[in-house]
Amino acid sequence: MNRRAFCTLAVFAALSVPAPSLAQDGRDLARISAYLNSISTLEGEFVQVDPDGVLSEGEFYISRPGRIRFEYRQPNPALVISDGLWVGVVDKRYDQVNRFPLDQTPLNLILKSNINLADEGAVRRIERSEGQMRVVAIEPGQEDRGSITMVFADNPLELRQWIVDDNEGGATTVALSSTRANIPARPENFVIPEGARLNDESER
Repeated sequence: MNRRAFCTLAVFAALSVPAPSLAQDGRDLARISAYLNSISTLEGEFVQVDPDGVLSEGEFYISRPGRIRFEYRQPNPALVISDGLWVGVVDKRYDQVNRFPLDQTPLNLILKSNINLADEGAVRRIERSEGQMRVVAIEPGQEDRGSITMVFADNPLELRQWIVDDNEGGATTVALSSTRANIPARPENFVIPEGARLNDESER
């Protein structure tokens, strides 16, 4: 068999072999989407490491769709709240609030009312290791706003961590613990306060 015939045969053989990794990806994405959609509320504790390596701790509250609250413990003066449309970053030292549209942040992927990771075109890859899956995703059309890596324990399936990579090469890691799902949420937790000096990014 000459080289050209061998290469042609190899191409046809490759096309005829199923791609189990793609099928497995589809099954895993459907499973993860169903898990995330089953969560109406989630709360617990978190540890955050920012791009400069600074470690912060606190409590978090999620109420899907769209609402999230991160209460940082001292000495971090920040409070982060999403009300479903906006994300407010509060600096309690100066009574200042910065606002950003939620749909322009990577976290919007896991706060939507209906999550379908397999169909949204957001997932770039799935990385598997023993007892763990990492899903790397970017909101379609917003590649310049960074990516999110969701880290799940595999059995049972549980969201343990996410890593947000910004478009400047920095990464913020948030690890979750002591989580409690689907318990009543307090609506007042998701109201963005008005600071004395409000810096609204939408008006820039």
